Amino acid sequence: MPPAPLSLLQRLERQPVLRVRRGTEQLEDPRDAVRTFVDALQAVRFAPGERLGVMLPNGPGFVTALLACLELRGTFVPFPTGLEGAEQRRRLELAQVQVTLEDGVRVTRISTRTTADLGPSVVLFTSGSTAGARAVVLSERALLHVVDTHRPVLGEGSAGQVLGFLSWTHAFGFTLELLLGLLDGATLTTVAPAHFPQRLEEDPPDRIFTVPRMIERIAPAVLQRLGAGGVIGGAPVRGAVRMRVMRTQLRVGYGQTELAPGITLGGAGEWPCDDFLGFPVGCELELRPEHGEHGEHAEHGEHALYVRGASLGLGYLDGPRLTPLVGDDGWRATDDLVQALEGGGLVFRGRRDERFKLDNGRMLNPTPYEVLYDGRVLLVPTKDGVQPLTRGPPPERFTLPFPHLPPREMPEPFWTASTTATGKISRRLAQRLFESA
Repeated sequence: MPPAPLSLLQRLERQPVLRVRRGTEQLEDPRDAVRTFVDALQAVRFAPGERLGVMLPNGPGFVTALLACLELRGTFVPFPTGLEGAEQRRRLELAQVQVTLEDGVRVTRISTRTTADLGPSVVLFTSGSTAGARAVVLSERALLHVVDTHRPVLGEGSAGQVLGFLSWTHAFGFTLELLLGLLDGATLTTVAPAHFPQRLEEDPPDRIFTVPRMIERIAPAVLQRLGAGGVIGGAPVRGAVRMRVMRTQLRVGYGQTELAPGITLGGAGEWPCDDFLGFPVGCELELRPEHGEHGEHAEHGEHALYVRGASLGLGYLDGPRLTPLVGDDGWRATDDLVQALEGGGLVFRGRRDERFKLDNGRMLNPTPYEVLYDGRVLLVPTKDGVQPLTRGPPPERFTLPFPHLPPREMPEPFWTASTTATGKISRRLAQRLFESA
C-alpha cells in the first residue's frame, strides 16, 4: 500500500524556511509564532472540526493563523479585513463560524453550536460579482491538487521572489500566490494595491499574480523585466491590456472559487486573441452545445463550459446545509460560454446569465459584439431596448446587427463605479447605475 500523501501542514512544516513580508517590514517565518496562536485558540477551547473566522490582513500573521488552525484540525475561514456590519454577520452565519481571530491574536468565541466536521479544509467566499458572495468549502486535497498541477506549468522553483497585492481571502490569491509560493520556497512580499506599481518598478520580482485592472497602471517595460512572468486572472484580458503583455512572460489564468480556483492556463507570453483562456490544467473540460430559449443554436460557435476533477470544492455552505457543487455525473456547469480555437485552447464568449432577450424574442449574448470595440462599448438591456454605453466618444461607424438605441457616452466615474476589483465591468451594476441616473 502506498504511503498516505502528506497533509498541507506537513508539507509546510517540511519547508526549510517560510519567507513572508508585509510591505517593507522585515521577513518573518510565520512558524515562529504558531505556539502563541495555538495557545490563544486553546484558551477558548477551540476544538477539532470547529470553524475559525480570521480577520487579518495579508502578512506573516495570516499564515501563522492558518498553521495554528491546521495544527488544531479546524476549518480556516478568512474574511476581508474591511468587511463589517450586516455583510460580516451574514458571512459568519453562512460559514457557521464558532471562533474569530482578529487584531493580532485577539481570539473570541462567538458560538458554542455544534457543526459538521468538514475535514481539513478552507472556506473561501466567491467575489459576489453576479450575486451575493457564497461560502465555498475547499478541501485540503483540492487546494493541493491545484498547487501540484499548476507548479510544473509555471516552473517549479522559479519563483524566487513573488510580489503580490491580491487578497489572500480570495481563491486566486490564497491558492496560487500564497500556498503555491510557500510550497515553492518563494519569498512572498505583499503590499497594498496602491503601492504595487511603484514597488514593482523599484524592485522587480521574479513572478506576480495580478488582474487586468492593475496591468493598466504598469508600463510594458516594467512587465517585461519579470523573469518568471506570472498569471493574469480574474477578468477577461483584451484590447489595450493584451497589447501591454504581448512581449512579456505573463500568461492568462482562468478559474473559479469553486475550483480552488484553477481551471486553465495559457503559455508564457501566449496571447493569440482577446479573451483567450488557455488550456485545462489539472481538470477535465467538456463543451456542450448552447441552445437559445426556443431551441436554436447559439451564435458565434459558443458552447457551455463544464468542468470536473479533483480541484472541485465540497460544496456551498449555507448555515448548517452543505449543497454539492456538481450533478450526479460529476460535472459542474461554470455558466461561462466559450469557443474552441482551431489550434487548441479556449476563448471566453460571455456569461450565460448575462444574455438578454430582444424585442423579437431572440436571446442575445452581448459579449462577442462588445469585443469588436476594444472594451469601449457595453450593451445593457433597458425597458426601451438595447442601450450601448460607450467609454469615450462612440466609435466611428458604430453598428450592431440588431435594433438598438443611440450610443450614450458615459463619464469615467460611471466606469470606475461599474468595475470590480479584478478589472471586470459588471454588466448588472452598470445597468443599475444607468437606470438610477
